[in-house]
Amino acid sequence: MFPSPAAAYLGLSCAALCWASAFVAGKFALAELTPLPLAAWRYAFAVAMLLPFVLRRAAWRGIGAFPGRLALMVLCGGVLYPSLFLAALSRTTATNTSLLVALNPTLTALLAPLAGERIDPRRLPGVLLALLGAVLVITRGDLGRIGEIGHASGDVLAVVAASCWVGFNVASRRVVGRAQPAPINFVVYGIGALALFALASPEEPMRQFTGASWSAVASVVVMAAFSSALAGQLFLVGVRTVGVTRSAIFVNFVPVLTAGLAALLLGERPDGGQILGGTAVLAGVWWTTRPTVPVPVGHRAQGSSLTAAVPDA
Repeated sequence: MFPSPAAAYLGLSCAALCWASAFVAGKFALAELTPLPLAAWRYAFAVAMLLPFVLRRAAWRGIGAFPGRLALMVLCGGVLYPSLFLAALSRTTATNTSLLVALNPTLTALLAPLAGERIDPRRLPGVLLALLGAVLVITRGDLGRIGEIGHASGDVLAVVAASCWVGFNVASRRVVGRAQPAPINFVVYGIGALALFALASPEEPMRQFTGASWSAVASVVVMAAFSSALAGQLFLVGVRTVGVTRSAIFVNFVPVLTAGLAALLLGERPDGGQILGGTAVLAGVWWTTRPTVPVPVGHRAQGSSLTAAVPDA
């Protein structure tokens, strides 16, 4: 039984807010934890929260249908993306990180042939506009600085993180058609957490976590509960109720909500170049993901690599 469209839209709005909160909570946590230990602990908590949803044997049906693709999802979404996302967040603003990670659908559109789809020429103007916006965000509106990569290492890492999630999207298309979301996330987060703890071992993740303040620990739990566990489930309910296309629109609200939360809680103030670039990114993403044909409410559209999965911010 599906919820009403109104309830689905409310859930999608909450999902966008949950994802936005991860950028701000990540900033608070990074004041006391380094990126790799933070990523490992976040996924460890997320796995614990998903455990009740994967205890039934039936939940695991179809999970092994595409082991190679699932392994790629673990690599891209469970190891590379979280470590790069938090490394970016530690070097640049929450607002910039959210804007550049929002390139995900645009970059996915460019790699659509890898998922067996052709590139729709009608989406190319949106791709170009979003990429131009990303350049403006990275250079703070001064294109003369395009060669000065060093000043924007965090912004560049955010783009690389978004590119890693493209790999997750491309790999996930067939997997999500055969297995349920909770066990997929459980595997991605679980194996990802083990790999991240191993990579973070020289940084002593246990010592960092036990020595962190209650506010830093709370920030890790907020990221795990709201962004990793809750938001993804709310989004999938939305997809099943009002369709992929309408649900994907709400992902575009994440950078806007992040900018508001960052201004309120972190004191971030974007300059004119960032606002112009951010507007171009969002407009390009909207153009790239907009429907080419009307999709009726309640229609369960077939999966597309453009919206097969959403970034676990």
